[in-house]
Amino acid sequence: MNENYKIYKHDYIIENQSEIIKTAVMCHDSLLSDGFGDTTWSYYLYNIFSVSSPSLHYLNIFRKLRDVIRENVKEENIWLQAWLNVHEHNTVLDWHNHSAPFHGYIALEPQDTTTEFEDWSIKNETGNIYFGNGNVRHRVVNDSYYSGKRFTIGFDVIPGSVFEYAYPTKQYGAMPLL
Repeated sequence: MNENYKIYKHDYIIENQSEIIKTAVMCHDSLLSDGFGDTTWSYYLYNIFSVSSPSLHYLNIFRKLRDVIRENVKEENIWLQAWLNVHEHNTVLDWHNHSAPFHGYIALEPQDTTTEFEDWSIKNETGNIYFGNGNVRHRVVNDSYYSGKRFTIGFDVIPGSVFEYAYPTKQYGAMPLL
């Protein structure tokens, strides 16, 4: 295991993938029709776990993610920002960064892709939950051609100790992790 990240396997996603993707498509379509634009770059405007309610599948994924976060972030007050990434072969994410102290993603339908970080790479597999440090540049690389869409949930984790003041920010989709 690398000290910069951990990977967890959530078999529930594999077992229920078709319904999870169906819900993802409905959420994506709803966000687009409501004017959110690209759901990746509108990440700060919504939280996929509220958009997907009352899906029990997404509640199950949320509970697993909550447990992963609580295992790795030893603070009482934590905020979670989570969004839906939907990309075709020619629109996967190029080099980018997240300023939150912790970042990760959940592979719902990763297609044949690898996430490259500056010092390591992760072969993406359905059901994987990647949890790591923030402020690490990364990108998605296609390993072969695919015709479907790539679905992941990206997330940033912000411990309360990071906030200088207890005033609202423009991270409208960040919610307390209870």
